[in-house]
Amino acid sequence: MPRHQNTAAQRARQAQRETGGKYTAELRKTQDGSRPGPFTLGELLTACGTAPDWTGEHPVVVPEWAPEMFDFAPLGGPVPYSAVMLLLGLLAPASRSTELELESRNGFHSLIVACDGRRFEMVLSQDDYVTERCRVPGCELSPVSVHSIPYCAPRHLAERSEDELVEMATAWGNAQHEEFSARNPAAVPLGEEGDQLIAAAEAQCAFFPVQAALIASAYERPDMVDVVYFGEQAVQVQNAMDTEYFRLMRVSEAARRRIQKLAGGRCACGATLQNGAGPKVPPQFCSAACAAAAGRQ
Repeated sequence: MPRHQNTAAQRARQAQRETGGKYTAELRKTQDGSRPGPFTLGELLTACGTAPDWTGEHPVVVPEWAPEMFDFAPLGGPVPYSAVMLLLGLLAPASRSTELELESRNGFHSLIVACDGRRFEMVLSQDDYVTERCRVPGCELSPVSVHSIPYCAPRHLAERSEDELVEMATAWGNAQHEEFSARNPAAVPLGEEGDQLIAAAEAQCAFFPVQAALIASAYERPDMVDVVYFGEQAVQVQNAMDTEYFRLMRVSEAARRRIQKLAGGRCACGATLQNGAGPKVPPQFCSAACAAAAGRQ
């Protein structure tokens, strides 16, 4: 992906945070006039249904495997009909006036289109391939969960604020509860996604609120277990919550050690990193004073 495209997207996201404006509008302001402007979902749908086939030779795949395409200038050139229809499905139930914009295009290989903060990769060398990407502009990685945790675990989930992490933990726990609790409310899995939220929370000193949000949304609030459930089922749910509580503690401790290892075992001031530096001290700092000096408290 060209470097200037990533930079423009990152500047647009920063401007959105600072001004509260729409991402697509801010992205347009960062561009130099040589890139296509925004377009509506209705315009894309109309073009998909009325534009003639693109008849050029696909430079990436042989004609036998080339997807059927039509030329759409706001997306920088030809795009597969099937990929556009998949994108329209992923954006449902958005209205025809919903605004989209091309974030980047890599020739005939793929492109990234942005819509209301969401980002989608469309592969241009085959049919039927559209996937949602991490919501941070320029990131090519997949989100942990499209609907509940829309950021990638390796890079950007740990950069979210405590409030955002709690919101995502609640959404993920609720989704798991809805899917699994009917069979057995004591067997709702938090899975690898829950562990990734806990690891991100450790980096933000937000372990306890994120842990509480995960458990309460997946099972029940601790003070409501005996109200919602009865007898043996209440005991089973309480045991499951206790087991998950301690398991997530171990996940948090492992994440802390991993962060400290990446930091070389020492704080920026040269002191040795300790696990007991404090619940509000990020793992890469040796004390509250060092964290405050770095603006992390």
